[in-house]
Amino acid sequence: LWQESGQTALENARVCVFGSTALAAETLKNLVLPGIGEFTVVDDGVVGEQDTLTNFFVQPSDQGKPRAECIVQGLCELNPDVRGSAVTRSPAELLASSDPADIQLVADATLVLACGQPESVVCALSRRCWQARIPLVASDYAGFYARVRTSIPEHAVVESHADTPSDLRLLTPFPALRSYIEQIDLDVLDSTDLAHVPYPIIVAKALKALSLDGDAAVPTVQQKRELRDYITTMAHAPGEENFDQAVEAVTQHCKPYSTPDAIDQILSDPAVAAPPTDEAKGDHFWLLVRALRAYVHSDYALGMLPLNGSIPDMKADTKGYIALQRIYKQKATEDAAEFATHVARELSEAGLAGDYISADEVAVFCRNASNLRLLRFTSLHDEIEGKSLCAAAENLVAADVASHYALFRASARFEAVHGRYPGVTASTNDAEMLDDELVASDAAKLIDISNELLAEWGLGPETKVDEDLAMEFARSGHCELHNISSMTGGIVSQEAIKLITHQYVPENSLCIVDGVKAKSYVARI
Repeated sequence: LWQESGQTALENARVCVFGSTALAAETLKNLVLPGIGEFTVVDDGVVGEQDTLTNFFVQPSDQGKPRAECIVQGLCELNPDVRGSAVTRSPAELLASSDPADIQLVADATLVLACGQPESVVCALSRRCWQARIPLVASDYAGFYARVRTSIPEHAVVESHADTPSDLRLLTPFPALRSYIEQIDLDVLDSTDLAHVPYPIIVAKALKALSLDGDAAVPTVQQKRELRDYITTMAHAPGEENFDQAVEAVTQHCKPYSTPDAIDQILSDPAVAAPPTDEAKGDHFWLLVRALRAYVHSDYALGMLPLNGSIPDMKADTKGYIALQRIYKQKATEDAAEFATHVARELSEAGLAGDYISADEVAVFCRNASNLRLLRFTSLHDEIEGKSLCAAAENLVAADVASHYALFRASARFEAVHGRYPGVTASTNDAEMLDDELVASDAAKLIDISNELLAEWGLGPETKVDEDLAMEFARSGHCELHNISSMTGGIVSQEAIKLITHQYVPENSLCIVDGVKAKSYVARI
């Protein structure tokens, strides 16, 4: 899934987790099994009866023991190559500490997770992680519901594993491809050999015959229709698979070359043109992007990205397919060598050693140049403090999660005022349910707070919190259900692996899990 480079990144990762509930344990389980290097759990909670019913990593005999130590012991049994440790202190206390060791615990982390923490802790943690550019994934629960939110100033993805069409360049074949196409004479082939000619050759021959190839060629809709008809007449018999593939390829491959919009945005980003600061001077991604921009604008590339050398599966004999594959791979090798010269120039201009970026990293970047992704997130502490949510509030409505999100935020505000979550006893705070009257009272307060929040976010009076949903939040007593925590932990760990490996594209958004409807919702915050 994430190849050797991704596995190496996982094995070198240090994950710091605030919270030791079932959600934290289930998240860590999915990171320990594939082999993260090290994790630390920060929490001062002790194992109670509720934990023994919802957390598979504690035992009935663990009641009264530090919960962080218990789940660390159970998690480490899953993979002896992973190192785990517990800090049995309050997350709020540790974050308020000025002890260098406490500060370094977060500063040294590759990734930070906050599971079921109060907003005050999440806010303080977000501010610290944001400043250090450490990814933070915060998750919370309320009975059948859960939410997940990722926060990091900037995240670059080189290996996005995007499913994009192959770059065959049939309208403007490069010299080696043009020479190879010209060597093949379809008129002298018998029916058997003709039925095994790779479809790119057929399309290129048809383009040439209709004078539709070349730098200035932009086939119109009518010309593409004529091209398909012409390709059909080239076959000795109807229904030949390679000719059918050629007809289907006209729409996808017979159009002017253009760089993907996501790549254009990256190449035109202000960070590319701006002189690198001392802090960003050694950022591998932006150094490579600067080199890519220079490559694209060079006389060699003529506005095109490096070829990655891959070709799709197609009907062809082994000899013909391998010959065509070699043509594209050789061009990709030449493009990579040219790109490497631009990388070397960028490193020299930045005053960095020529091997500051390894040859393997340069090769991977070059091979994935058409699939790069750059994400910029909004900060979680600004969201909590109400500085950044108004612009995104309509997204909550569009995704049908305004009520869910408002109730999570209202529950946090309720806890800050009353010292307990809705539906939780003030004395034990361990999700013991109260009578129906008090649950109804808490639900009414939740509705009032939620509607106040919706108004603060600029949502009109027509947007009101769902009263049945509010009652369910209060009835849940902020308790954990194992199946909801397990599923949410899967989502959190999946996003964590994307962030650690810089592979695949993480959700730049809020995710709401609704266990009642068995659905998850995503909204851009």
